[in-house]
Amino acid sequence: MISVVIPLYNKAHTIVNTLETVIGQSFVDFEVVIVNDGSTDNGVDVIRQFTNDPRIRIITQENQGVSAARNNGVKESKFEYIAFLDGDDEWKSDYLEKVNYAINQYPEAGMICAGGVVRNNDEIEPRLAKKYTDTIAVRDFFENPHVFLHTSAAVARKTEFLESGGFPVGMKRNEDYACFFALALITPMVYIGFPLTVYVGMVPGQATQTFTSKVISHIVGRYNHVHEKWKNSTSKNKSYPVFLRYELRHEILNFIRKGEYDMIDYLLKNLDKDILGKFSPFEFQWYANKKLKQVSVLFIYLTKIRWRMRGYPYLGE
Repeated sequence: MISVVIPLYNKAHTIVNTLETVIGQSFVDFEVVIVNDGSTDNGVDVIRQFTNDPRIRIITQENQGVSAARNNGVKESKFEYIAFLDGDDEWKSDYLEKVNYAINQYPEAGMICAGGVVRNNDEIEPRLAKKYTDTIAVRDFFENPHVFLHTSAAVARKTEFLESGGFPVGMKRNEDYACFFALALITPMVYIGFPLTVYVGMVPGQATQTFTSKVISHIVGRYNHVHEKWKNSTSKNKSYPVFLRYELRHEILNFIRKGEYDMIDYLLKNLDKDILGKFSPFEFQWYANKKLKQVSVLFIYLTKIRWRMRGYPYLGE
């Protein structure tokens, strides 16, 4: 049995399409917990007019944000495994069937991720780890988390989800990374290498992922949140610090290319000092110095080569 948790905030224009893909699953032993996060549209009425399926429950709360809505959905769920789904995304009909297979085959894993596609209007692109296509097995999450992870293609066992702290309330960007990165620190992950989910982009009301001065604090908050979990974990995940260095250098490279040295300065002042200590002592002095732009770029590219020589993929591959 699986609980499906869907946060709902002003998704009257998409929620029926989403629910149709849930109700049409070949695996039928599930419940759906929809958490209405203080919507101001008629989304709840749209759902009730669409279906009276007894497996679907609607819970209403005052607007607290998507993280609180998901966390409350987990608390209200009846079953051991939680499948997350956003109110504008979709599942292929055999998604939960393959999730259930993964649960039964790998009971040691408290986290399951699946491949999918990204649909922006008429354009469709795969979101799939190429080397693991058409396989279902335990994988190293921090080998390729940005491809492995998408919230609407993620399943967590409730015990580990609650232990990891769930979604950080108040974090307006990267709350999904903060949640699932922390979860991956304490439990194995199974990756389902089939395109079973659909991330629907270009939807009115979606949050953007653009780095700006307004959201950088939440990005840094994610880094610090996950790192604190890693520091406090009894069994230190060895892949996490390797990925941390690669990802942060990748982000800094983008800042350098855009000339956004104020963002680099913000990182230096606000990242956990233990994170900075995972890097070469001279690195951040280079990155913050505009005159050393070419040196910084060359150094980061050399670290990327080393990353791939160790068997890791291109970021996003």
